[in-house]
Amino acid sequence: MSPKVPPALRKESEPDVYQRSDGSTATRFDAAVEPPKEEPLSDANDKQFRELLHQFIGQTLFGQMLKSMRSTQEKNPFFHGGQSEEIYQSLLDMELTDQMTKSSSRTISEPMYKLMKAPKVK
Repeated sequence: MSPKVPPALRKESEPDVYQRSDGSTATRFDAAVEPPKEEPLSDANDKQFRELLHQFIGQTLFGQMLKSMRSTQEKNPFFHGGQSEEIYQSLLDMELTDQMTKSSSRTISEPMYKLMKAPKVK
């Protein structure tokens, strides 16, 4: 409920009710910020499914690619850092996989998503 303003404090040039762009009305005492509109449940599920598919494909494809590339390299006996290098190399590979997933896995996951969402033909 909006607070009542005494007539002595009210400016006569300001109207009490305004018309919003969406057709609804508001008083000058209403909050200027409207609550965000909630998406329908099916749209939210589709968005979440699309994002999970995108991450899964990127992580699987790029993670396996980096893993197989690292396995083809021989360890240099003079400059190999031992177990600590292997640990940090795996952390670097995880970060590289995340960056590659963010930048380019949508080109692979979007056609797969469309195929999964296509109507089934009997």
